[in-house]
This record gives sequence, C-alpha cells and structure tokens, in this order.
Amino acid sequence: MSAGAATLAFGKEQTFMGSLVDSDSDSNPDYWKFGRNATVTDLELDRALENLTEGDQAEYVESIAGNLEGAFAVEAVISSDVHSDVEDLVFNDAGTGFTPGRAASGRVYTGIDYLDGTAERELKGCIPLDYSVSYSQGETVTYSLSMAYADEELDTAITPSSINGVSDGTSAAFHGVTLTIDGATVAKLQEAELSISNISRFQRGADHVAVDAVLARPETELSVDAIFSGPSRTELAYGSTGATTTSARMSSVAGSLEIAVDGTPVSTYNLAKLKPNTHSWNDLITDGDTDTTDSTSFNATGGITVA
Repeated sequence: MSAGAATLAFGKEQTFMGSLVDSDSDSNPDYWKFGRNATVTDLELDRALENLTEGDQAEYVESIAGNLEGAFAVEAVISSDVHSDVEDLVFNDAGTGFTPGRAASGRVYTGIDYLDGTAERELKGCIPLDYSVSYSQGETVTYSLSMAYADEELDTAITPSSINGVSDGTSAAFHGVTLTIDGATVAKLQEAELSISNISRFQRGADHVAVDAVLARPETELSVDAIFSGPSRTELAYGSTGATTTSARMSSVAGSLEIAVDGTPVSTYNLAKLKPNTHSWNDLITDGDTDTTDSTSFNATGGITVA
C-alpha cells in the first residue's frame, strides 16, 4: 500500500441499521468525509468469545461467540463543509441536541487499497459514545468521536461515491473560537475542551447483533485554561460571581463555545448551567518566559443545544 490509498467516509442511517439518508432522492445515498487530517484511532471487532470446559480435560475445549460489538474512533479538523453532518451522528435531536429515545446512528466505510486488491469494511449501526471539541492556541480546531457499531461487512470494492468533501478555506482555526462564560468572553484563552460522554447504548435480544440503540445519559464537561487576567473563575469556584469566600452551595452560570470560519459560525454549543468542579492556578512563580494561567473544569448540566 502507498500513502493516501485509504478511504474513509460515513453515511447517516434513517433508522437503526436501516437505509441511508438520500437527501436529493436520486436513489444514491449521501456520504461525507469527516474533515481534514482525519485519523482513525480505533477500529476493532470484538466477538466476546466464551471458553467452555469438559470435566476430564485440562484445558478449555471450545469457544463460542457472544454479543458482537465493534469500536470505531476518529479525530479530524472541524470544517464548515461537513461538521454539521458529523453532529447529526452525535446529537439525536436532528443534530441540535439530545432528546430521550432512539440514538442517532450511521455507517462508516473504511477502505484500503493493498498490493493485491481492495478491502472495505462497512461498519453498520454506528452509535456515538463520546464526543469532544478541542481548542489549542495557534492550532486548528479539532474534534474526536468514538462510536460502537453493531455489525460489519467486508467488500472488495469501495462503496461510497460522490462523497461530500472539504473545500480549501473551510477548516476551523484557533482565531475563530469564542468561549463565553457568565456573559463575558474568556480572554487570552490557551486551551479549551468540550467533552460529552455516555451518549448512547445498544439494546439487545436473542441475536448476536444489537437490535436497537437508545440515548444513555450524556454527561458534558468544559475545561478551560487561560492566562490569568482576573479572579472571575476563582469566584465561580467559590460559589458565585463576586464571591470572596467559599459557600456550601454554588450558583450556575451560562456559557457557550462558538467555532467560526472567517466570521461565519460553524457550530455554537450553548451550555445552560456551568459550575466549576475543579479550579487551579498554574505557574504561579514564573521564570519570565511563561505566564500564570488558571485552569477550570466545569460540569455542564441543564442541556446542551447546538446552533
């Protein structure tokens, strides 16, 4: 295999393990790339073998397959061309947030041209487990998505055609990020990550393959690291805006993380209720080449909405 010989794309299932979305009704499903600099960080099939014994045998005598479940994870740069479609794989309320009920699901196509041919794995019933968006000063804005999948098939040809890709100038850079907490933009932002875990889960029956998927209990956290420019986040960690002593109860504040490309918003994650879980000052005594920063990890409750 030579460099650049791999294929990676996804489609959106209309129902769990069902047919794919065909937005223009031309009988050809729609496919999307994940974004530039895409890296597959996990692609594993687990057959959950159970070993069986015989009383007069020293070793296990047989293995029987259990529930089939696969793992897939990808990291890529956020792009205004495709990221709203990626979010459709994450948020089961039409990409705008979470709602009780069936999980969002899709299919992922991973293909490779090797010396003697082509092999493609079609991952079916892919549901989101964890999703995060990461900002680092001076770098592109990236996301990671980990999924479980219910089944897969092997083919000798690449399935997706006419894949919706990424155009030049549509990848998100650090200077398009705005983080707002309690109505104020976080100044001198160094690092930020919005992470959501425990998004969805499979439902099973008398089959080795999952029969459905539902929303689990999504848990959202926001971590922030910025050059120290005032005690506003320290006050929130004490319990409320303007606090100078710690209190037994804490007030929540609203926040948002906006990602834009050339001034046009790609995604805005609105966070209804933020409360600091941990808060620290870093590099308090500096050598002149570094700055003191404060790092805060917020629990985000009350629902996340995506615009």
